Amino acid sequence: MNQNNQTKKGSERMRVIVTAAMLLAALWVPQPANAAGLRTKFGEVQVKGLKIGQTYSLNRLLSLPLRVLNTGDETVELKIDVIAAATAQLHIGYEVIPDTSWVRLEQREFTVDPAHEAVTDIIVSIPNDKSLLGRKFEADIWSRTQSRYNMFGVGMQSRLLIQIASTLPTDDELKKKFVDRKIANLDFTLLPTSGQADGVPVGQEIALKKFAKVSIKLINPNDQTLNFRIRSVPNFEALLRTPPGYLEAYDPKWLRPVNEVVKVEGNSIKETDLLLNISDKPENYSASFFFPVAVEVLEQEISARVFYKLLVTTQAKKPTEKK
Repeated sequence: MNQNNQTKKGSERMRVIVTAAMLLAALWVPQPANAAGLRTKFGEVQVKGLKIGQTYSLNRLLSLPLRVLNTGDETVELKIDVIAAATAQLHIGYEVIPDTSWVRLEQREFTVDPAHEAVTDIIVSIPNDKSLLGRKFEADIWSRTQSRYNMFGVGMQSRLLIQIASTLPTDDELKKKFVDRKIANLDFTLLPTSGQADGVPVGQEIALKKFAKVSIKLINPNDQTLNFRIRSVPNFEALLRTPPGYLEAYDPKWLRPVNEVVKVEGNSIKETDLLLNISDKPENYSASFFFPVAVEVLEQEISARVFYKLLVTTQAKKPTEKK
């Protein structure tokens, strides 16, 4: 019986299809290279098969919360709103959403430090109206900043495309209610937020704390214990701005933490070392590499990430081998 229920739930889940495109940044005003910037993978998202009379959490159903990364060098105030799409810019075959209240953001105002993400769930509620069957609607999501120190701001507009199923919901589906509404916990501190190691030997594993006094410290000010996952990630996942003069590391796996999961007791500090082993190839000598490191709180419905930036230069040339 349990197996049949799981199969049924799986088939229901599969009827809702999503496609997404990445939006790096859309600047409304010209900005200096080190000014505020935003990036998100929630550029254009298409969700199919939503039924009338139902409420959907994009995170709970599809593991697709809205994540907006601050790629600038200053803390920014971020505001996010759902707006009606401009008729002239509508996606072909879609109508302007009749009421923007169909789409709700769990949180819409954030203070976002550099290399930090703002994360929120998106809740879509389709009215129980048979005239909506089989129709397609577009709602836009407008994310924009205002610097704490000046008037310059940046913004970008994501597109949410909703396709309503042509079939009516079952009685059981109409009885379902949206329950979980947790948001990400960003109440912790990462120190420092960046590190640098120069003259790193190639072809051997280096403990960066001993070699260059580089490590990551996690401060947990909460009463409860938090577990953090630390990963070196490719920059197409992190979406950080690559520092001038550096290349994105050819292989993120060259860098790894001593412990991938770090447990930090309440009201305490935990330090973890990083191990670096750059492969012994000619192109890796006299090189400058950038490693984004994702630090995220585990055991949450929506995990929140902070990014640590590691800058590495390698030794000038391969030592002469003795014969």
